[in-house]
Amino acid sequence: MNDARGTRRRTYWSTASELPQEAFAAWRKPDAAISPVAVVATIDPDGAPRTALFGSLRAVTPRVLRLCTVRDHDTFANLCRDGRVMVSLVSPPDVAVSVRGRARVVKEWMAHDEHFAIVEIDVEEVKNDMAYRVVIEGTITISAKERFKPWYDAAMRELESLG
Repeated sequence: MNDARGTRRRTYWSTASELPQEAFAAWRKPDAAISPVAVVATIDPDGAPRTALFGSLRAVTPRVLRLCTVRDHDTFANLCRDGRVMVSLVSPPDVAVSVRGRARVVKEWMAHDEHFAIVEIDVEEVKNDMAYRVVIEGTITISAKERFKPWYDAAMRELESLG
């Protein structure tokens, strides 16, 4: 769709039942690449929200997300106790979404590192958080420290190998 000046404009959408193509592509990183950082929000036992950053989050399909997490992390405990979760993604130039879903543990102990587990999130709703009049110029990015690159590569390959 073009605006009055002939500039291409994306069609605005409010909510969807699965990831739009742009968000799916941002979280669909092959070959153990680190994804844009996702903010994962869970619910503490007292009902308070808790957030954590994850670079391991992957889109398996437009309806399923997957991440690996330390088994003794608050996020893992919260997801096991109450599977409700919200995940936020901001990716240049124009992807800003919040994904509401239900988490489930699909691998209690990773073969690569028994301190980690693999969790999948079934997407229930995707909300468009992109402001119409702005462009996203950057995002939070992370990289593995040099000494941990082999560990991270092996962990991401195991995460991806679940199919």
